[in-house]
Amino acid sequence: MKTIAMMIAAGLAMAGLTAPAYAETKLDVYYAWAEHEPIHAAVAKSFEAKYPDIKIGFRAAAPSYDEAVQALIRQSMAGQLPDVHYVGFNVLRPLVARGLIEPIDDLVAKDHLTDKGYTDQVLSLAKIDGKLYGLPFAMSTPVVYFNADLIKRAGGDPEKIPTDWDSFVALAGKIGALGDGTSGMFYDLGSDDWTTQNLVRNFGGQMMNDKETDIAFDGPAGQSAAKLFKRFHTEGRQPAIDSRAARQLFTSGKLGFFFASAGSVSGLEKEIGTRFKLTTAKQPLGSEAATMPTGGMVAVILSKDEAKRAAAWDYVKFATSADGQSIVVPNTGYMPTNTGALDKDHLADFYKQHPNWYTSVLQTPRARPWFSWPGENGVEISQVIRDDMSAIALGSMEPDAALADMAARVRALLPKTN
Repeated sequence: MKTIAMMIAAGLAMAGLTAPAYAETKLDVYYAWAEHEPIHAAVAKSFEAKYPDIKIGFRAAAPSYDEAVQALIRQSMAGQLPDVHYVGFNVLRPLVARGLIEPIDDLVAKDHLTDKGYTDQVLSLAKIDGKLYGLPFAMSTPVVYFNADLIKRAGGDPEKIPTDWDSFVALAGKIGALGDGTSGMFYDLGSDDWTTQNLVRNFGGQMMNDKETDIAFDGPAGQSAAKLFKRFHTEGRQPAIDSRAARQLFTSGKLGFFFASAGSVSGLEKEIGTRFKLTTAKQPLGSEAATMPTGGMVAVILSKDEAKRAAAWDYVKFATSADGQSIVVPNTGYMPTNTGALDKDHLADFYKQHPNWYTSVLQTPRARPWFSWPGENGVEISQVIRDDMSAIALGSMEPDAALADMAARVRALLPKTN
C-alpha cells in the first residue's frame, strides 16, 4: 500500500510542472474531524510543491460537520471566515442559504473540468437548486464489512453474501446463535440521519417530495425501512450497544456483519490485522430503484479577495484531481471523486491489491446527494430522526409509532409553505 510519504514524494516530483505565478499567498483552510489531519496535510504539502508561492495554513479541526457550520456562521458575523472550507455534503445548504458561498459553474466550464474526470453525477453532490458550489473532495457510501470466519461457521458462503434483506438477516441470526458472546450484525445510526436516509433510499424512497413541500419518508419506503431496522435487532441479533462498542465487538471477532462508511476500511484493516479475514460487500437491496446518500465533503471557497480566490481555486482543483485523490483514497478508504484516479497511473494497481477498498467504487452508480433539509432546523431534524430510530432499536417504540412521531416532529420543524 502506498503511504502518505510516497504520495507526497510523487507530488514533489511534479514541482517542475508549469504553474501560475502568484505573489506570496497564504490560504486559511478549515475542515472537520481531527483524524483527517494527515490527509489534508499531505495534500497541502504536495500542492505547495507544485505551487511554491501559495502556502496552506490550517485552523484547528471542527469536531463534526454540523459544528463546523455553526462555527462558520459565527465567524461570518465577525468577518473571520477562512478562505477554503471542506464542508459536509449534508450541511452545504445552510452556508449557501446565508450567502457565504458563490456558485462556481463558470469556473468549472472555463477549465473544462467535466473533461478531466469530474463527472456530472459526482458534481451533483455539491449542487443546490441546480447551481454548483464546490468540488467534491471525499465521498463514501455505507459498506457491509464482515467476518468471513463467522460466516463459514454459520453455514454461509463468504463469496456469496446475500443480496436480499430476508436472506441477509437470516444469516446474521445464525451467526448470533453461535454463542460465546457472538452477535449477528450491527447497523450504525451514527450521529445524524445519514444511515436512516440510506435505509429509506434502499427501498426506493426519499426524504421529501420533489418540490420539498412535504416529507415523503413516512410512505411505503419509510415504513419498510423502519420495520427492517427493527428486524435487525429481533431477527438479526443486533445488540443494543453504541457504535464504539459495536466496532470493538467486530474487531475482536465477535460480530458477523458491521455496516459503516467506506472510509472506515483503512482503520478496520489495521485494527483487525490477522485476527480474522475481513471482507467487504455491497449492501443488500430492498428495491431495484434503490439509491444511496453519499457521505463525505466538498471543498468550497469562502474568500471574497480576488487573488485568494484564484489561489484557492487552484488548491481545490488539485485536491480533487486524480493526483490529489491518489493521496486521499489509499489513506482513508473514501471513494475517489475524480474518475481519473482509477487509471493505471494512479489507483488501478492499488485497488487490485486491496479489493476490500473497491467495494465502495462498485456502489458509485447508486450514489446520490445526501439530502440536506431546508430551513434553519436541519441539525435538529436529523436528531429527531435519530432519536426515534434509536427508540425502535431499544424496543421502546414500534416502527409505525416511531415513524408517525418522527413525521409529526419533522413537519413542525420545516419552513412554513403557502
